[in-house]
Amino acid sequence: MRVIFLTLWVVALSAQDLLWQRDLPNENLTGGAGQFTWGRRVLQWRKSKYRQVAQAPHGYDDGGCVFGTADLILAERPATGTLGRLVHLPAPGYKPVTIDTGVELHDCVPTTLFGRSGFLMVHRFTQVRFYWLGDGRWQMQELYSIYTASRQGGLAVFDVDRDGRPDIFCGNYWVRSPEQFDLPWHIFAINVLHADSADANFVLAPWQGELIALQRENNASPLRRFSPPADVRQLWPEAASGEFRQPKVIAPLGEALWIGDATGVAEWPSGRRWATGYPVVAILPYGIVVGPNRVVRWLLQPLRK
Repeated sequence: MRVIFLTLWVVALSAQDLLWQRDLPNENLTGGAGQFTWGRRVLQWRKSKYRQVAQAPHGYDDGGCVFGTADLILAERPATGTLGRLVHLPAPGYKPVTIDTGVELHDCVPTTLFGRSGFLMVHRFTQVRFYWLGDGRWQMQELYSIYTASRQGGLAVFDVDRDGRPDIFCGNYWVRSPEQFDLPWHIFAINVLHADSADANFVLAPWQGELIALQRENNASPLRRFSPPADVRQLWPEAASGEFRQPKVIAPLGEALWIGDATGVAEWPSGRRWATGYPVVAILPYGIVVGPNRVVRWLLQPLRK
């Protein structure tokens, strides 16, 4: 009996170390990246502990990214409407620096283009923009505008045509890099899923030579795998499997994909469920999973780096 009790005690301590959860009432979490989450406030996480680093009167858009090692790029929500202030929050003070105004941010990826260190973003589901720091100030170049019946969502950087220059995945398309920064970018369709407003609002991830795409607003979104054809300027063959409800995030980790949706976190292609019962906003290091008003650290050991 004593042996059983000691065994249960050890198991309980192990579970306490590996699994914790914390309610964050009124945070209205919308996004996360690196070691940060944001909603009403910006929180920096150290495993189960956090500290506030910034706050906006009306919170932040869901899109955002870590710039450099610990800086943040976020968009402050306005009192009314959807167009707010795009800000750079430099570490360690995280005092906001205005990058631009009248911005709606849902996708953000840090990258370097032609020696310019900055980030890509999708503005209002139509414009692919590149912002970079030059001569001590933020500058912007619009790379392409996409006008279809659908919002264009999802953003990733990948050398699609293998010419040594980073190209861009966005919505239905890939955008080919020119030979010089001041030359035009060219767009090629991967698929034609844009008949309705939500069709091309994807969450995207390059993985094992393919492009993974899930429709964010779909309550029964299949996981679509687009394989590059011999001529990558043509439509890409598609294979679909599984079903996800309003998927929000994809985290490629080795041989598996971790997908967060409105029901929790699933591993693909195994189908194993790691978390259930609430919508996921982001997957952070150490297996932190973020829901609208809760942060939970589940037994996601493969997320350890």
